[in-house]
Amino acid sequence: MMSDSASSPLDTSSPSSSSSTLATTPNLTHGDLRRSSYFSTACNNPYPTKATGVSLSCSCLVNASVTVVPNYDDDKQPPNYVYVFGGFNLYTDEVYNDLYRLNVSEMKWEDVIYLKGSRPSKRTNHSASLWNQDKIIIFGGTDEQDQNCNDVVILDLKTMTWERPEVDGHVPLGRARHSASIYNDKLYIVGGYYTNSEEERDSVSPDVNCLNLQTWTWEEPITLIPRHSHDSFIYKKRLYVYGGYNEEMDREKSLVILDLQTQQVSKIEITSDSGPEMNGQHFAQIYWNRLVVVVTQSLKVEAQEGSIGVWALDLDSLQWHQFEDGDRFVQGNWHYFAMAENCSRFFLFGIDEKESDEYFSNVLSIDLQEYGMSRIPPPTIGLDFARLLNDSTTSDFTIKSNEDGPVIHVHRIILLARWPHFGNMINSGMTESFNSTLTIPEPYAIVQAFVYYLYTDILERQLPIYTVADLMVLGNMYLIPRLTSLCCARLQENISIENVAKIYHCASVAGAHALKKRSMRYINTNFGPVSKTQGFRTLPKEILFDFLDSLPEKAKISVE
Repeated sequence: MMSDSASSPLDTSSPSSSSSTLATTPNLTHGDLRRSSYFSTACNNPYPTKATGVSLSCSCLVNASVTVVPNYDDDKQPPNYVYVFGGFNLYTDEVYNDLYRLNVSEMKWEDVIYLKGSRPSKRTNHSASLWNQDKIIIFGGTDEQDQNCNDVVILDLKTMTWERPEVDGHVPLGRARHSASIYNDKLYIVGGYYTNSEEERDSVSPDVNCLNLQTWTWEEPITLIPRHSHDSFIYKKRLYVYGGYNEEMDREKSLVILDLQTQQVSKIEITSDSGPEMNGQHFAQIYWNRLVVVVTQSLKVEAQEGSIGVWALDLDSLQWHQFEDGDRFVQGNWHYFAMAENCSRFFLFGIDEKESDEYFSNVLSIDLQEYGMSRIPPPTIGLDFARLLNDSTTSDFTIKSNEDGPVIHVHRIILLARWPHFGNMINSGMTESFNSTLTIPEPYAIVQAFVYYLYTDILERQLPIYTVADLMVLGNMYLIPRLTSLCCARLQENISIENVAKIYHCASVAGAHALKKRSMRYINTNFGPVSKTQGFRTLPKEILFDFLDSLPEKAKISVE
C-alpha cells in the first residue's frame, strides 16, 4: 500500500519549499477503501463543493497530512471521514499539531478536540498511514525547532486515543518529506530528508526503513535510491517509487522497483507521448494494477504551463493512457489530494480563483469509473471449486493414497474436466469406475496436493519442496503439462544444498531437462557439502550413474 497520508502535490516546476507550491509533501492518502457505487450529492457534484464547518488551524495550512478513513460498514456509502493533521502557516511559519476531519457525507469540517493521550509534537512534512482500518500511524516530520522527528505515534480511531509504542531495532534518524506504505503489517519508510550530523545539514536518504507493526522492531535498512517528495506503493510484493527529486534537486522521471522478497532493485525509464508532462502538480495513487497520476495546474505564477488531466500507468505492461483532459481542474487552485488505495474516487482540496488562502475550503470529488477505469475482480472459479473438495455431502467419488489415511471426497464431473487419465479410466469400464474409488500409489501428502491442484489450477504456496518435486513427476506421468511447469518453476526458485539431489532425481524421472541440467551444475559447484547430504547418498543407483555419466570428461574434484 502507499501511504495513507499525503496531500500536498508534487509540483514539478520547482522543488523549493519556501514557495506556495506545496511541493514538498510526498505521502498520498489511501487505505483499504472498497469501491463505492453510491455517494452523497456533494460527492457526485461535477463541480467544486464549498465545505462548511470550522476553519482549520490557519487559512493557508501547508504540508499537513491527509488521511482517508473508509466506511467498512456499508460499501455503498462514501468514506466516513478525511483526517487532516499538523502542517504549518505559509506566512508565519507557525507549526501545528491540530487534528481536523471532514465529514464527507455533509462536506463539513470538524475540529477533533476530545482525544485521550497526549498529541504528537507539532510537525509538518510527516506521514500518516491508515493501518488495519481503524488506526492512523504518524511517523517523522519536521517540528517547530526545525528538527526532523523519528517517533511513531498512533491514533486509535475507535477509542480516539493517542498511543506511543516502544520501538527497538535499527531505529532510523529523523525523516521528513519521505513516503510511507503499509503492507502485511509492516510500515515502509522510503527516502526523505534526514539531518546529516557530519555535514551539519539535511541530506536525502537512500534507505528503505521497515517497522514490523507486530513486534515494533525496526528492521535493518535497505539501500535503494536518494529520493524525496516522491510517491511509493506496493504491488505484487514489489515496492515502487515514483517521481520526486534526487540529491541534485532534479525532477526524477524514472520508476524504481524493489523486490521485497529478493531485495533486487530495478530502475525503469518510461518515455511515452501518451504519458503526463513534467509540468504542473503531480498527485499519484495506486488503483489495482494501475498507477493513477492526477496533474493539475502549477501554483507558481511563473511556472511553465503544461497539460493537465488524469493518466494511468498499467503496472503490468508499463503503458500510459490518458483518461481526462482536466477541464474540471481549471475551476480552482488545488493544494491537497486524497485518495484511498484501490478506490475509484479521489478528492482535491483547494480554493477558487476569487479566494486567497482557504486551502481546504473547496472540495472536488471525481470518480475514476466515469473514465472507464473499473476493476475487474480476478477469477475465483478455482477457489470456488476448492470449497467443494472433501465435501462428502456433494461428492460422488473418493480417492485414496497408498498410506493409511482419510479418503478424499471428490466429484466425477470436475475430475473428468481436469484429468485426462481419469476420463480414460471411466470410459474403459475399469473396476474403479464402478466402485467409485481410486487409489493413487503415492503418499497421502502428494495425493492431497495433486487433487487440490485439479480443483484450483494452482500450487499451494506452503507445499514442502520435496512434495513439489514428487508432484512434478506425477504431473509428467499423468500428462498434465501445466502442473509439471508450475512445479519446475517452484523448484528452480528453491534449489539448495539439502534438496538439490531430490530435485535432480525427480527432474530426471519427469524429463525436466532444463531443471536437471541446472541441478547438475549446482551439484558440481557445491559437490563437497551436497555429497554429504542424505538425499545424495540415497540416490537410486541408476540416477547416480546417470549423474556421473553426465559429468564433463575433464571434471575434477579440487581439494583446498
